Parts: sequence; structure tokens; C-alpha cells
Amino acid sequence: DGFVATEKRLLRRLGHIFPGAVTWFLISALLWGPFVLPWPLVVGVLSFDIYWLLRSWSTAYHGIKGLRQLKLAKGVDWRAKYTEALRQGKVYAPWNSVHHVVVIPNLNERVTKLRTTLEYIAAQREAARQISVVLAMEEKEPEARAKAELLQREFQGQFAYILATYHPAGLPGEVPGKSSNEAWAARWAKRFLVDELGYDLACLTVTSCDADSLFHPDYFSCLTYKFCIDPNRYRRFWQAPIFLYNNIWDVPMPTRVISTLSTISFLADLCKSHRFVFTQSTYSLSLQMAHEVGYWDPDVIPEDWHMFLKCFFHLKGEVQTEALFLPIGTDAVRAETYKGSLISRYKQAKRHAWGAEDIGYGLTEFWHHPEIPLWSRTKCFWALVENHLLWSTHWFILTLGGAVPALLVGPWRDLSPVGLLPVMTSVILTACLLPGIVIIALALTLRPPAPPE
Repeated sequence: DGFVATEKRLLRRLGHIFPGAVTWFLISALLWGPFVLPWPLVVGVLSFDIYWLLRSWSTAYHGIKGLRQLKLAKGVDWRAKYTEALRQGKVYAPWNSVHHVVVIPNLNERVTKLRTTLEYIAAQREAARQISVVLAMEEKEPEARAKAELLQREFQGQFAYILATYHPAGLPGEVPGKSSNEAWAARWAKRFLVDELGYDLACLTVTSCDADSLFHPDYFSCLTYKFCIDPNRYRRFWQAPIFLYNNIWDVPMPTRVISTLSTISFLADLCKSHRFVFTQSTYSLSLQMAHEVGYWDPDVIPEDWHMFLKCFFHLKGEVQTEALFLPIGTDAVRAETYKGSLISRYKQAKRHAWGAEDIGYGLTEFWHHPEIPLWSRTKCFWALVENHLLWSTHWFILTLGGAVPALLVGPWRDLSPVGLLPVMTSVILTACLLPGIVIIALALTLRPPAPPE
């Protein structure tokens, strides 16, 4: 046991070192590579540019496919589809037995924002019978109880239950954040609904809901249908496209561009059958699966990807993400001033960057779960590493990879292979223009129109 524990610590530490070390190696290689390893540098930069070209075309193609899926899902009568599946003998759970628990972790959120989110959930079909909401408050927030009690009074009768939990601060082994709060709230909801009221754990879903998430009116009907017809429902995450459009015209232009590209990219990823899709922001799973793995880990910051990894490795690699093409609207980060909004966006990106610590967790689990097929483990771990290395390095390689090495060799550029980079990278990246135009067209199609003012 002592050896295994030491091995796990070493693997996790190695995984923590890896992203920073590789990132700095790749970025700094643009400076020393022209003199030390010119040919490997040229091959590396050109290979990455070709990879980026293929990735751009893939995003454009699957973005178009995603737009089509959104149109197909819009207006579907999911109860009628369930009835047809029942007639064909393809149903594994009764529609009326399914109950949805929506956990909304929040700290210092405005009542108006929480109220809007609750209004969208209350607008779901059969919300008063089929949905219970948990306002996951932080006990350290002075106004937490007053806000929760106000919202409970306002929405009484619109849900099966509207509950409030108060996550204590400073619990041993916990990191303050969404993950620890959500774990506390989900356990509390399970005790209340299953242990006290007698709900069947096997028929409950739990949805991790950000405080600004605005659900499509048919989201939970679609989720009920997917849950009922799936024999592997206890090994599924359900993920809708996340549209960062709630306040898109209220944020600075740089934030608007990033939010728009993120929206299209994630929609495209949900359509890629070959791609390993991690959950993001607001997602659903069976409460039974959450209970099997011990709920969310309270000692991590990035809860969505980590929860997927935990379920995947603890449940023999059988866990997959299924898309629900009914978009969820969320806010792009915003402050009171233009400068403040940009600073807030930077801080949000820094929080997301903490997700790189999952590489250490993923490496440890990869090594200690040989019962999972090697290809499945590798595909999962590679998707994790690829995502975290791409965002930290791609700007430097794409923008500086063609010009900087050639500038550094100066008058010797005609004698060095790096002299080929400016022209060759220009040709490859120019070919990215067409998929870029397609992505812009998709953004204009999906993004809400600008208000008159």
C-alpha cells in the first residue's frame, strides 16, 4: 500500500510538471531551435500548421453538421418519441418514474440572475412533478439564507421541491469552489429524496447547473427520453451545446470573439464521433453513477472534466458523453467597466488553466487501471493533454513560428532550413481562410442579433 501511494504521488507530480514543461519547451524552441535543431524545428512547425489546417476544416464541417442537428432537435415531441419507442419495445425505464435533480452551486450571485435561471427551469414541461431544484449556497456568504428563502417562497409549487443547502467553509481536505459545494449538495439531495422520501435512486438524474444557465424549454423532456431508451444510462453524461450568448452584446469585443469561437468549437466537438468529448459547465448524469463514484471530488477546482475522468476510470472506461442538441445559454464573463471585463476574462482563463492539474490525475488513473483497454485509456488521456497543450501554445506556433526563427538567423536564412518557414507557413495558414469564413458564417447564424442601441 505504501509503495502504491508513493507511486501515485510521483505520477501525479509528473503529470503536474508535464504541461508547464512542455509548454515552455515548445515556445522557447522558436528561439533556440533555429541554431540547435533547425530541421526538427521546421518539421515541427509545419506539421503543427498542417494539423491546424485539418482541425479548422474539421471544425467548419462539424459546425455545419451541428447546426443541422440543432434544427432537427428543435420542436421534437420527446414524449411522442418515447411512446413510439415503447411501442417498439425499446424502453428501459417508465417516463413517469424519472425525476431530475438540478443542483445550482453559487456564491455571491445576484438574486435576479438566479431568478432568471429558475424561471427557465420552471418553464420545462412537467417541472412541477418531475424536477427538484437544489440551491447550493455557500454558508460563508452573509446573504445566502436570505436569498435562498426568498427564491424558495417565489417558486414554491413550480417544482416538485425547491431545496437549499449551505456548504460549510473550511472543511478538512476541501478546496473552496463549485466541486466541493456540488458534492455537498448532491449528497444532501440523495439523502433527502432517496433515503427519506423513498425515491428510486436508479430513476434519478442530476444536472450540474451554472447560476447563469438558461435551458432550452425541451431540455429535460429530451433528457427524460434519452434516459428512458438507453440501456447504458448509468454510464452516460448528457451534454448540450453551451452558447455563451446571454450577454454577448454587453461584453468587450475581444471577449465577444473568444466566446463566439468557443461556442462554435464546442458545438462542432459534440458532432465528432471520433473525438473524446468532456463535459463542460452544465451537464447531466444519473444520480446513481454519481453515487457509485463518490460524487464530485471536493479537493479540485475544475469540476466538469475531473468528474468525467473520475467516472471514466472508476467505471472500467464504459462512460461516454452523449449530445443533446438543445442549446443552453450562458453568460460571457463581464464586469462593470471595459477594462474590468477584460481582467475578469483573464482571471476566468486562469481558473480554466487549473484544469491542467487533471493531467496528473489522468496519468495516475491511466497507469492504475489496466483493466480498461489500452486504446480507450490512451484516447481519453490524449484528448486531455491535447486540449491543455493547445490553448497554451498554439498562438505562439501559429503567429510566430514562421517569422521569428527566420528573423533570428538573419543573413544566414538562405543557408538554414528555417528560411523556408515564412513562405511555407504562409501558404498553409492562408488555406485556413476558407474554413474560417465558414465558422464566421456559422457564428452570424447562431448569434443573437445586436440590439438597436
